[in-house]
Amino acid sequence: MNLSDFIYLEQNLETSQLYGSDCSVANMFLLQEKYNTFLYIHQNILFRYYFGDENRTGWAFPIPLKNAAQDYLKNALEFIFEQSKQQKLELRFCLCTQEQKNQLDSCLAQNFQRKVEWKTNRDDCDYIYLQKNLAELPGSKYQKKRNHISRFNRIYNNWQFKPYPQKQIQEDILKVSQKWFHEKYGENDHVLQLELQSIKSALEHTDELKIQGGVLYINDEPAAMTLATPISSTVLDVIYEKCIFEYEKDGAYAVINNQFAKQCQNFLYFNREEDMGVEGLRKAKLSYKPEMLLEKFYGKIL
Repeated sequence: MNLSDFIYLEQNLETSQLYGSDCSVANMFLLQEKYNTFLYIHQNILFRYYFGDENRTGWAFPIPLKNAAQDYLKNALEFIFEQSKQQKLELRFCLCTQEQKNQLDSCLAQNFQRKVEWKTNRDDCDYIYLQKNLAELPGSKYQKKRNHISRFNRIYNNWQFKPYPQKQIQEDILKVSQKWFHEKYGENDHVLQLELQSIKSALEHTDELKIQGGVLYINDEPAAMTLATPISSTVLDVIYEKCIFEYEKDGAYAVINNQFAKQCQNFLYFNREEDMGVEGLRKAKLSYKPEMLLEKFYGKIL
């Protein structure tokens, strides 16, 4: 699918009841190569097939466009069976929420006398936060976060946050991303190379993909960046957040997280995506007290 297809999806995909980061149109466009995703639009339904690890191989839940039939799921499953046979694709599902899993189970049983052998992986859970909590850091449970920001303010008295795209700061977003990339030895990591390329693409197509974000400056130099995009009118997907290493230990991540949340009062929830099983990342995401962990399921169709 090309950019015009994703612009069409941005305008027509029915995501009002969805929370998952995989349902963000910009996320699909920017990370389709990194996550090896095959996408189709057929009969006003978006189909996605992932080619990844066991928990990320298979059909994602088919998402209707706004003009799709109400009983679209049966037709969608017929298409999935047909395409799987034609394309020699393994009959599997992945990245399905509990609600989507239940819908698939019901439709498969009623119409096809089939079922899925479901499994789940804690590493795939999306972390969903209340925007208000990230912006205000209220109460005793966020005391450590407020202390972290206070420490940052004691160390750096000359800092500011500039929102994107209101400010023309594309070059600074890229500067932080490239430095982070080199600090992580990204030259030798194909996945990181694809991620850096996707950030460049996000900056090239900001308007079409409804990208927003910002840069944290310390002593007038860019120190951290973030980019996000809507999943729906109430849920924002934070796709990228990078910080130059020398500022990381002093709380720059906490500051840019807090400052960006303050800019996004029109959203109820932030999806800060999964932790991929990385221990430090899991600890950091849990420390912000998620409102929910959005569990994802995968499995074979029997």
